Amino acid sequence: MAEDCGERSIIARYFPGTPPELWPAGEVLYFRDELGRIVLREAPLELRFEVLERVPSGKPVLCDACKRQRARHEAVFARAELPQADGRHYLYRTFCADTASCAERAEPRHLREILARVILH
Repeated sequence: MAEDCGERSIIARYFPGTPPELWPAGEVLYFRDELGRIVLREAPLELRFEVLERVPSGKPVLCDACKRQRARHEAVFARAELPQADGRHYLYRTFCADTASCAERAEPRHLREILARVILH
C-alpha cells in the first residue's frame, strides 16, 4: 500500500500541533455529501458533520464557516465525530443552512480553524 507523502500529510503525521496558518496552502473543500452531511476537507484532514434537528428559536446564531450572523431558521447545528474517538467525542458547530452560498463567502482560514480541531484532539 502506497503511503501519502505530501507536505500536508507529513506535517499532520509528525507535527500534529502545527497551527493551520503555518501549513502549506491546500484546497479547502466545503460541501454537502449525498447523505446531506456537511463535509470539510483539506487533505489529509476531513470532517463530516451530521446535521442535527432544528430547534425553533428567535435568537440569531453565528455561522462558524462564513462568520456571518444568521437568523435561526437560516442556520443548522451539526456535529462531527472526532477521528479515533470511538463515538465518545464530537465537535459541534453552527453553519448556514444554504451550504453552497456559505461556501462562496467562507474564508479558507475559518474553515481551517474548524479542521484544526481534528489535529488538536
